[in-house]
Amino acid sequence: MNYVFIINPAAGKGKNAEEIAKKIRNFFKNREEKIQIHFSECPGDAIRFGKEFSVPEGEEFCFVSCGGDGTFYETVNGAFGKPGISFAIYPSGSGNDFIKTVGGKPEDYLDLQKLVDGETKIFDALECNGHICSNICNIGIDSVIADRLSNYKKIPGISGPMAYNLSTAVSIIGGVFTGIAKPMKFTFDGENVLEGKFLISVFGNGQVYGGGYHPVPQAKLDDGLMDFCTISDASIFKIAKLIGIYKKGEHIGNPVFEGLLTMRRCSFAKIESEKELTVCVDGEIFKSNHIEVKIIPGSLPFRIPAFEKR
Repeated sequence: MNYVFIINPAAGKGKNAEEIAKKIRNFFKNREEKIQIHFSECPGDAIRFGKEFSVPEGEEFCFVSCGGDGTFYETVNGAFGKPGISFAIYPSGSGNDFIKTVGGKPEDYLDLQKLVDGETKIFDALECNGHICSNICNIGIDSVIADRLSNYKKIPGISGPMAYNLSTAVSIIGGVFTGIAKPMKFTFDGENVLEGKFLISVFGNGQVYGGGYHPVPQAKLDDGLMDFCTISDASIFKIAKLIGIYKKGEHIGNPVFEGLLTMRRCSFAKIESEKELTVCVDGEIFKSNHIEVKIIPGSLPFRIPAFEKR
């Protein structure tokens, strides 16, 4: 196995890029594996790099994303589906939610020896309007929160989870005046239809997003299905009571969510709305009023470090 490390110099407030590169070079200097280090130059550069990368016949490369969720999104969307390429994460950004479903501790993923001693497992992925999603695709107030999140991450002393909580508070308070819920029509696997106004709608391959929210706590990375969760319109006072329960993943079967919560599993969903919707795919934003999400089974080779199973 050879390794390509894609380092986002802006991740983690831009403090660690050279230190990470030095650590990588020192670890591999007397080893037989081929390595390459690529510093992403701007948003979208890691996608370009992955698309242009040529894999020599018979060789295998692990693309290691050194950054946060956005860096992993670009790393995957650049090289997804190329024969001989797998993916891994070296968590050095403000958020790394995918590995919270995979398992292990952040320090396991920062250990290069554990990386090379690890194993590659084949996970599913989602596709949303042409975007490859390894973790979660969400639509609603939480995607509006994510859209605003980048502004708060730039504030000195504000961590990823703190930035998310701040963006959440501002978005919900602002929604009192502009309206939070959006009208949507969902069609699942071509037949089951759900219509109404919804606050939050999530399609999950993984379980965790937003630095610690658990909308689909029963989702599995390799079951060939995506887990869906949506919450219908409610008053701002009701939302304030529900958000903490939702964050912990304790909303399923909880009586306080009766009449508001819909959960299901599916392989394909179409979402239509008369309003433009803010869509968040692993933290990356686009806007549309027609969205299609589908599962791509067994499509994401991911290298798991050799951490101790509990």
